[in-house]
This record gives sequence, structure tokens and C-alpha cells, in this order.
Amino acid sequence: MRQGRADVVAQQLLQLILDGTFPIGGALPSESELATRFGVSRLTVREAIRSLVSTRVIHVQQGRSSVVNPASRWSPLDGRLLLARSRAESDALLLPRRLLEARRAVEVAIVELAAIRRQESHVERLGALHEEMLQAHDRGDVSAATEADLAFHALLFEAADNVFLDALFEPLASVLRTLRQETSSVPEIRSHALDRHAAILRAVAAGDPEAAREAMQAHLMQTEEDLEHYLGPDAVAGSAVG
Repeated sequence: MRQGRADVVAQQLLQLILDGTFPIGGALPSESELATRFGVSRLTVREAIRSLVSTRVIHVQQGRSSVVNPASRWSPLDGRLLLARSRAESDALLLPRRLLEARRAVEVAIVELAAIRRQESHVERLGALHEEMLQAHDRGDVSAATEADLAFHALLFEAADNVFLDALFEPLASVLRTLRQETSSVPEIRSHALDRHAAILRAVAAGDPEAAREAMQAHLMQTEEDLEHYLGPDAVAGSAVG
């Protein structure tokens, strides 16, 4: 129970860092002050700080106050921090763009191998997951759409059957989940993803690696365009005005 409360405090502390209450480079209040502020024990505060130390948000100095690190030093592979760090950058889409570059480097190769090595059971399961995405989209279930989308891509890795490529991409799983939850909340983005996943499914089912590569490239390009259009600074400014 205490660990769960520590996670909540860590998230609240991170939010105070993001809104400038505890500025970058500045010292945090003492454990006692933070415990009073959040209405928890000092031990809970200590665990919350330890969590943020592990992701390099906070630096603990022996015998001195803890200090908030620059956002550029925060862990890039912690899903909880990805969007927070992005918003701390002058270019809020810089990290999502870099993630897409990594996906292009790995997932295009993965889908080619999947088209060559897939079994009929893979094709059936991909079809079932695409149907889950369709149904979740129709009822506006963002969580279910996200999970089916992630499972679809994970199954492509399974079909490709290359443990080394699995190992390369595995550290990005939590980051992908965080971003996918945000992008899936936009109905238009979900709709575009459904069309692109259908094209990937057709190519893999046909055993056509070239078509599969083109379909994955088109999917990632569409994702980048959607990020710019629906989640970029112009979109945020437009929604604020509208």
C-alpha cells in the first residue's frame, strides 16, 4: 500500500517540477516539508524521491538538499516521463519524432521478416486484433484500442522470430504505451491507424515483404503527420482559441 502511495506522491512531485514550483537546478524542500505538503510520512516521500532519482529527474547530494536535474538528463525510456520531458523541451514533439525514427529503423525490418516467416496462426491472430481495434474504435474505448494496437505490433515481432530485434526494441515498450494512449484518444488518429494496420495485415497475410515494408513505412509516416496535426503546438493553440 505504501509503495502505491509513493507512486502518487512521485507523480505529484513531478507535476510541481513541470509547473515550475520546484524549478530546474533548484533544491527540493526537506523530506519533512514535503511530507507535510502531501500529507504522507517521510518514508513515503523518501520512496517517491528514490523513484525520481532512478529516472534521473532528481539528483541526491550527500548531506545536502536534492536538486532537480535538467529535463535533458531525464531517462528517455520511462514512459511516465516521456510526455513530461517533451513538454519541458522547446520542441514538444522532438522526442516523439525521435521515437518514430527508432521505430522506422526496427519495425520496417520486423514486418518484412514477419511477411516471410509468419504462420497461418499469426495471420488469424492479427486479423482478430484488427477486429478488436475496430470494435474499440466504434465504441470509443481508448484503452482497449491501445491494447489491441500494441498487441498487433507485438505479434509482428513474434512472427518475425528474431530475438535480437526483440531485445533492441523491448526497452521502448513503456514509452510506446504512453504515447499510444495519448494518440489513441484522438478519434481521427485511431481511424487512420485502422486503415494502415489493415494494409499491413493484407501484406503479411499475402507473404509479400515488399508490400509489408511499404505498408509499415506508410503507417509510420501517417503517425508522424498525425502527431504534427493533432498534437503539435499549432493544434494546441487552435484548441485553446476554439
